[in-house]
Amino acid sequence: METLEKITNEFTSLEVGTSRTYGSLTLKFGYWKKVDTERLEEILPKHFTVEENLVDENDDCGELYNYIIGYGDPLSFDYSENSLSTLQ
Repeated sequence: METLEKITNEFTSLEVGTSRTYGSLTLKFGYWKKVDTERLEEILPKHFTVEENLVDENDDCGELYNYIIGYGDPLSFDYSENSLSTLQ
């Protein structure tokens, strides 16, 4: 919850949803707003990945984005005590 609070404080309105990909979720900011993916990755724990997804583009609404949050390569994750404490 602390991480979601940090994301909301950084990017304002946040909606969390489910993804078609097993083990991932989606984030939508405001009205499908595009956000800085590098900043989003900095806020999330290291083992998460961020994929920017252009949901739709039309003349009325412009570009509509959401972000798919998944797990990184579990073999590259640091399982040290200090790293795991950031998940709490």
